[in-house]
Amino acid sequence: MSKKTHYKFNPDTLSFEIESVTFVSRLKNLALMFLTGSVVAVVWIFVYSLFFNTPKEANILEENKRLLVSYDVVLRKMQHALQVLDEIEERDNNIYRAVFEEDIIPHSIREAGMGGVNRYAPLENLDLDDTRPLVASYRLLDKLQKKAYIQSKSFDRIAYLAADKTKMQQSMPISSPVNLHVVQMSSPFGMRIHPVDGGPRWHDGIDLRGAVGTPIYATGPGVVTQSRFASGYGNLVEINHGYGYSTRYGHLSRMIVSEGQRVTRGQPIGFMGATGKATGCHLHYEVRLRGITRNPLHYFENDLEKESEELLSGDNYMMPDGEES
Repeated sequence: MSKKTHYKFNPDTLSFEIESVTFVSRLKNLALMFLTGSVVAVVWIFVYSLFFNTPKEANILEENKRLLVSYDVVLRKMQHALQVLDEIEERDNNIYRAVFEEDIIPHSIREAGMGGVNRYAPLENLDLDDTRPLVASYRLLDKLQKKAYIQSKSFDRIAYLAADKTKMQQSMPISSPVNLHVVQMSSPFGMRIHPVDGGPRWHDGIDLRGAVGTPIYATGPGVVTQSRFASGYGNLVEINHGYGYSTRYGHLSRMIVSEGQRVTRGQPIGFMGATGKATGCHLHYEVRLRGITRNPLHYFENDLEKESEELLSGDNYMMPDGEES
């Protein structure tokens, strides 16, 4: 095979002359052709990628779409679970715990966040276009876990109270502190006009008026925590019944139990009198649940006499003689 002859025009002689092609010049030509082809190829690939996806890229994009749909489904399920949990918490506070007279779990505790360092900083620093959906889902998941944990502990408490319900009922102060046939209720629980000071004042218990020396009875089993003279109450007996319940019996003429003594329901603990800040002989009786006074009438097994019921339903809170502070 003959070699190709290359000619080059000579402007001086106005003729074509044979050009000698060296190996170096040929190598340069090849390099230039390769470089030009590479540039054209890169430009073509770039332009193609702007308008078309490779099969691998197409699969990745399709997989991303499926993941986004799955993420949206999971997020909606978590939000629905949160709504269900909120409904359970509402029933827990207003039904389950109310049945056993347990304090509700405050919203601030159920909704409290987790303090300390930012737990989501590693997620926020991920090399993603937008980390907010990921961080939001982790926050929601943590919230669900905490609320579920608090609710499970609440149910543990309710289950314990339900199992111990009979013993709790036996300990509650549900009987009358005095024979209702020999007394008259002269002051109800709640706001009233103070019989001594004359102004409106909250009344923590009820007043039952009767004769000096009328026997006073423990309204439930428990341990005597106070049997002494107390300012305002006069001679006071206080009994701890357990399960958060306690009762107070004020203005006694005489006390016949001592502190630390265990008493039973219906056991005599003293006698009606007018000691302390009182204008007449009567018993001041209180029921407390975890230190908060409750209306004693809600715990009586027997109804009060008709006269006392009329007093409770009336609007006149001016008390007759025989009331205490």
